[in-house]
Amino acid sequence: MSFKDLKKNSSDFSKLQSELEKQNKSNDYKDDRMWRPVLDAASNGYAVIRFLPAVQGEDIPWVKTYQHAFRGKGGWFINNCPTTLGQKCPVCEGNNELWNSGTESDKNIARDRKRKLTYTSNILIVEDPATPQNKGKVFLFKYGKKIFDKIQEQMNPEFADESTVNPFDFWKGANFKL
Repeated sequence: MSFKDLKKNSSDFSKLQSELEKQNKSNDYKDDRMWRPVLDAASNGYAVIRFLPAVQGEDIPWVKTYQHAFRGKGGWFINNCPTTLGQKCPVCEGNNELWNSGTESDKNIARDRKRKLTYTSNILIVEDPATPQNKGKVFLFKYGKKIFDKIQEQMNPEFADESTVNPFDFWKGANFKL
């Protein structure tokens, strides 16, 4: 581009402005790889999923993550906890100080700021009546301790007459009803 063309186009930045507007409008932070069940007005939903095995190069078919999410003086703090990566966490250290102070108000602050455990796995959608177009597709699924406990119950049954099931086995695993 010549210097003359640069000078001519210097006052026309409409393309730049329209791109900026598009980026500002699409700031919804939705990740299309993640799946969540669609809930009705009464917060009920139904779906059948199948947990998938670990991807090539990985040994474990889930990722364990700790997160903090709380409102402070400056607004919301939402972030992954460094303890997920085996590092020190200033929020956890602050919570320990608050908890050990002995006052109930400090303990309540520590409770509000505690880390939350989540797991993420690959799943196959077997049945999803609310969004039938998802059937047969693979998504990431973020879930909590209760669902992980159900998975562990299948892998380590409580009673001797129950057989063990690897829920992450594609062929011999089990469907999971939500």
